[in-house]
Amino acid sequence: MKKSIFARTRTSLLALILAALPTLSAPPLHAQEVDFRTAIQLALKHSGNMLAASADRSRAASRYHAERDAYYPSIVFGASPGYSFGVPITVAGQVPSLYNITHSQTVFNFALTDVIRAAHSDSIAADIDYSDKAEQSILDTSLIYIELDNTQQRLKAAQDQRQSVEHALYIAQQRQQEGVGSVLDGKRAELDLARVDLRITELETSADVLRERLARLIGRPASTLVTVTASIPAAPGMRTEEDLSSVALANSAGVRVADERVRAARFRAKAEHRVNYPSIDFAGQFAQFTPYINYGLTQTPTHNYSFAFNIRVPIINLSQNARAAAADAEALRAEADAQNLRDQVAAEAVRAQHAIHQLEAATKVSRLEYEVAQANIDAVQLQVQNGHANSRDQEMARADIANRQVILLQTQFDYLRARLQLMRQTGELHGWALGAN
Repeated sequence: MKKSIFARTRTSLLALILAALPTLSAPPLHAQEVDFRTAIQLALKHSGNMLAASADRSRAASRYHAERDAYYPSIVFGASPGYSFGVPITVAGQVPSLYNITHSQTVFNFALTDVIRAAHSDSIAADIDYSDKAEQSILDTSLIYIELDNTQQRLKAAQDQRQSVEHALYIAQQRQQEGVGSVLDGKRAELDLARVDLRITELETSADVLRERLARLIGRPASTLVTVTASIPAAPGMRTEEDLSSVALANSAGVRVADERVRAARFRAKAEHRVNYPSIDFAGQFAQFTPYINYGLTQTPTHNYSFAFNIRVPIINLSQNARAAAADAEALRAEADAQNLRDQVAAEAVRAQHAIHQLEAATKVSRLEYEVAQANIDAVQLQVQNGHANSRDQEMARADIANRQVILLQTQFDYLRARLQLMRQTGELHGWALGAN
């Protein structure tokens, strides 16, 4: 009987050692530490959203220059080789010539002036949107980096909890074999171990996904990526302003983009109305004629230069009136969208402020529960010494400490995430993340 108990004990110890091996996490080979601010700077360079925003900004600026440069002359060099019998006349819009030079430009056009103003507002909106995309990239990278670091800390605490639960399970099985413990205690210990294993699996999955996402953002291999906990800036304090909605509205890049787009829509509507206004263009052409038969004319010109001012005065254009009305409706829609965005930003700022207060209270509760669990271990040890508790109770107390630590880390991250999201709205995120004033 004693031999059987010894064999089972040896088997249990071997199983315990083998089960503990996966929890011993070693750092990856050739680990590459990336501190917090370096990750932010790399993300700003490699982010696909930043590249797209940069392309949008370049496109808007080019469109503005394309509209504005209509007031500058455009010059075209060409040729129309051919032959004329008699005085040359135009063929398909050109006189037969060895070469010709044509120039044209807008001199006076009310509609074009407003189109240029609209394009300028679009260019300003694209610049603001680029800065807004940079802020969003900073927020995304910050949250992923901090969550990855937090998940790794929770994983370490969960692995510590697993070791304590394993010891408690082993003790429960030994007490059951010795006839001083119940089957229910063993099943409860097995259930606790299964729950911890589930938590570890979830945390390992989350860490792998977050590491891959961060690696994609900063352009580094995920297999060697290691975060630096000490490089994460301290959580900022709450603002003292009570009216955070006004602060968010004043600093919201999205609101400023919407305002510029409203301005552009108004200019486009105005331009559609001014298409019916008079306009003046200037154009000219120099041509070196190809040889032609003179038929007895006294002079044989070999070249010519012609220029003219083209004055247009629209009289009736019903379709243009309809397009102007449609542009007015688009401007009204842009104004409504901008107002809806203002309401959303103001409401979101108030909601985020209250959410932060709730998460701050939750973090305080989690911290106190963790401290109580730490203090409880001393009480359990004293009970063990007095014979009122056993070693399994002591291991379960250690497991409870690790469990409370996991919960505390989660609530701390939830609070910091809400705080950073509010800083994104109030324009404080860039300075906090990159240390800029």
